[in-house]
Amino acid sequence: MLTDRRSLGRMAIAGGAALAAGTQRASAQPRAATKPLVHAIPSDIASLDPADIRGQQDQEIGCNIYERLVTFKFNQMPNGTLQAEPEEVVPQLAESWTVEGPVITFKLRAGVKFYPTGNPMTSEDVRYSFERLTRIVGNGKNQASVAGIFTADQIVAVDPMTLRITFTDNMGTPTAIPVALTSMKFQQFAILDSVEVKKHVTPEDPWANAWLIKNIATTGPYYIANRILGQQLELKAVPDHWSGTQPAFETVILRVRGQADLVALIRGGVVDYAAEGLTGRQYDSLAAAGFPVMHGNTPSILRVAMAMDKEPFTDARVRQAMLYCMPHDRILRTALSNRGSRPLGFYNPDDITSNNSFARYSLNHDRARALLREAGTENFTFDFWYSTALPYNNDIAILIADSLKQIGVTANLKPTPALQLLDAVRARINGGEGGMTGMYLSEGVIWLNDPSTLTNLAVATKSATAGVTNWARYSDAETDALHARFRNSADAPARKAAYQRIQDKLADSAATANPLIVLGRTIVASPNITGITFSQDPYARYAYIKPKV
Repeated sequence: MLTDRRSLGRMAIAGGAALAAGTQRASAQPRAATKPLVHAIPSDIASLDPADIRGQQDQEIGCNIYERLVTFKFNQMPNGTLQAEPEEVVPQLAESWTVEGPVITFKLRAGVKFYPTGNPMTSEDVRYSFERLTRIVGNGKNQASVAGIFTADQIVAVDPMTLRITFTDNMGTPTAIPVALTSMKFQQFAILDSVEVKKHVTPEDPWANAWLIKNIATTGPYYIANRILGQQLELKAVPDHWSGTQPAFETVILRVRGQADLVALIRGGVVDYAAEGLTGRQYDSLAAAGFPVMHGNTPSILRVAMAMDKEPFTDARVRQAMLYCMPHDRILRTALSNRGSRPLGFYNPDDITSNNSFARYSLNHDRARALLREAGTENFTFDFWYSTALPYNNDIAILIADSLKQIGVTANLKPTPALQLLDAVRARINGGEGGMTGMYLSEGVIWLNDPSTLTNLAVATKSATAGVTNWARYSDAETDALHARFRNSADAPARKAAYQRIQDKLADSAATANPLIVLGRTIVASPNITGITFSQDPYARYAYIKPKV
């Protein structure tokens, strides 16, 4: 089990053999599989549009049906897994690039065609794909802004195989954004078949968002061959892929597990890969039975947010009391079998701006009671929301509720199906209620070890371009000003100080996206496969997986 995140990164560099640059898979043609690869997923896909990704399952399938200009560089580990470099990228649909200050010029790979249309990929497809990110409100727009792309005029198709991007800060000043290139390996920067997408534009939907939520326009490596809503998706390898190699598994089945007994499906060989849907005890049981259980270095963090605009959580002292009741050790030991760790700062543990601002909230019932007495709010009940897609959520919620009982507070558990919960969360974020108040338990991952993304998503005051996951409705003028000034600043010391000030304020407020547990990524797989990947976006990449020889 890999638990030391920093040492894992060193091991990946020192002990691993890097996969060849420019390839989606290892250079040798893998042995073909005789049966499909079956991945059990906790819930169905909500959106296939790279600019409008709505949840983890959308992100995971995006890794496998779309490609980008650049991709992760993976290192081969001694145990057969592949570990991604945190920052470095290798070519994918771009053959090469040059960097001149704030300008990056990409030379595109020749001979790439979209499937199934057969349309050739050109710089106009890339330009159009990136313009969509700036036009559609959502996760893609946020990710583009992190990279330093805010407006369409920053992206120029120089000739059919050359694209130039001038990156800027949020004020429009051309700036060499440190994370610009590495950001472009993530799902939102997928390259779309612009010719096909434009056929589905309407006056009410000028960017064909409604069509792309349910359809794809892709170069591969997989396409969706069949889909039964709420049950499964069948992926097929794109034939004659431009890379010259085909995945070992021609067919991949993403099976929505529903109420099925996932342990029994794994033991019976029905499911080959699962990364969600099991408790720590179940992982232990499968490991004892000889199934590989791997825990990897990903910044997946479990967080709790409180509706600070609704009683009793309008008072910071009440919110602080809740955090003093979080039983971190019991959660790690009982619900997760010690796969994970406790975060002390707001941002990713490997982010240089992360500090120990949340270390103060060790379990302390006496301190919690004193805060409630001081606030004049005792013996209350609140709704506690979480997704039923992940069974350890229920274990964790019960442990938190049990801890809160010791200070006279009752958590009314609200386990909710994932897509229904997503609708309610989005409704509240967008100004309605969605039926939600109280506390919200969620799992998320910020792919860059940089504070800008999470701050813009969950901390900044809600606007068209910020606060798109700010469920708590946190709003602070100083925080917004610091973020606006330093999110793309080249003054590293001042930027670090600014985001540490923001973290201190967030710890004082105890409202939005409070870090609870660094979950990492735990995967159980069939003993007959290898090539499992671990990356900063913690998702499966089927094209690397192959049968053991």
